[in-house]
Amino acid sequence: MSTLIAGAPPRGLVGHPYRWWVLALVLAAEVMDLLDATIVTIAGPAIAGDLGGSSATLQWLLAAYTLALAVGLVVSGRLGDRVGRRRMFVIGATGFTLASLMCGLAWDAELLIGCRVLQGLFGAVMIPQGIALIKALFPPDEIGKAFAAFGPVMGLSAVLGPILSGVLVDADLLGLGWRMIFLINLPVGLFAILGARRFMPEVRAGS
Repeated sequence: MSTLIAGAPPRGLVGHPYRWWVLALVLAAEVMDLLDATIVTIAGPAIAGDLGGSSATLQWLLAAYTLALAVGLVVSGRLGDRVGRRRMFVIGATGFTLASLMCGLAWDAELLIGCRVLQGLFGAVMIPQGIALIKALFPPDEIGKAFAAFGPVMGLSAVLGPILSGVLVDADLLGLGWRMIFLINLPVGLFAILGARRFMPEVRAGS
């Protein structure tokens, strides 16, 4: 057991005792990714009013994340095979959380767009590891249940992104306004990082 927790790459991880924890961590990463793909839509006018920028700036706030995510996905899955899924997940979750903090602290539109690119790139590092981890850890009689959780969670996250954005902007929590749509990722990201370090075993191709 201690070998698994320490992150060594043992073979035969099917039925890992912390597999449901791993599923929760993977779903948390998916929620962050899907929320950030849509959450800027409603907050765009508030961001433009605060930081300035044209309609093209608002479009780039959406496209920067999506394009960076798509580009990063090409290589990150393969890197997970080579260097380890757990390691890549922790790197991605850490980078995504820090990029979210930077988005929340951005003082101009150009910096915010750059931070959105970082969010997308680190999201691409984090997201592909989940499917491989679930396939490696869950036995055949449970893997269907594990994947069944993805549909509702992903669907709700995509729908709730604009709604949550509107609620947070209107609530103006701590006087932060639109910045809270990014800062809300911090507790979820910390959960993913700390949980992965505690419960997620290392998985490489062939393990």
